[in-house]
Amino acid sequence: MRIVCVDDDPIFLSILTEFLRAEGRTEVTTYGDPVKVADLAVLGRIEADVFLLDLEMPGMTGAELCAALRATGAHGATPIIMVSSVKERGRVKEALAAGANDFLNKPLETVELGARLSMVERVLKERRRSERLESEMRAIQAQPEFSFRFEDAVLPNAEDGVVDYLALENHLMSLGWSGLPGTVVLCFRLRNALWAYANLERVDYFDFLSEAASVILEECPGAHYRLAYAGSGDFVAVLDRGQRPDPVELQMALQAAQGQMWEAYRLLGIPAPDLVVGVPVHAPFVGGNPRRLIQQARERVATTDTGLPEAEIRAARQAAGRKVAFGG
Repeated sequence: MRIVCVDDDPIFLSILTEFLRAEGRTEVTTYGDPVKVADLAVLGRIEADVFLLDLEMPGMTGAELCAALRATGAHGATPIIMVSSVKERGRVKEALAAGANDFLNKPLETVELGARLSMVERVLKERRRSERLESEMRAIQAQPEFSFRFEDAVLPNAEDGVVDYLALENHLMSLGWSGLPGTVVLCFRLRNALWAYANLERVDYFDFLSEAASVILEECPGAHYRLAYAGSGDFVAVLDRGQRPDPVELQMALQAAQGQMWEAYRLLGIPAPDLVVGVPVHAPFVGGNPRRLIQQARERVATTDTGLPEAEIRAARQAAGRKVAFGG
């Protein structure tokens, strides 16, 4: 982490540098002239991950230097910690108003300074991670295949235990006449999937589906690697023969799990995934058709849900361009 210290007291700078290097922080640059630092910053010649600025300096105060650094494009968000023996409330407010993030009093407590710098490191690490994720999201959004319809059977964000819909169909077909009888097909409907499709950014919509899949897999462990998103808000699970899921108990478990998420989603300003489970479909011993079983399971969940009228689907498509991000 690159640390830039600015103080007109050379003895303090020497002691501070010695302490920082003893802590293993070797990328330390010191300046005694705040005006010079401001000029270099304007020219883009100051590289820093965090600034330690004295509040009282001749020629330019620490608050003025802080404001000058904030005015540059390079250091508009760089952490700035003010260091001074001045405890006057008005001066502290001035520095914070100029853009300072924190304030330490002289003489410095080495433990406190080390703790503040460790916190800055964590903030910088999280900021870089967020920037990397944003870059990855933009790359994903730029791909042609990122555009899809509400009815499409997309694969949610890398949720462990969720498979591609075609792979699930192929699994059912591969069971054959001897393996298919007794197999259970169960449909879970995400009742507010249409709302999510119409109002969320595509990356957040994938996350919404993934969250719903996580709840299903948590409450229905037998669906691991046998659960797929079929489109239109429907998740289809294929359970091995012999399993007898109780839809009433499963629905109660889903509601309890969803209730635990409501507060977190309320803080984000969006509804939590709302799931309903349908009546299980058991493959007959003779004449079972894999695609027909899935269709029946999706029809049965419709009896406990209001369905998705075509008019609403058209309205959702027309809502493109008015989408919001989580917390937006």
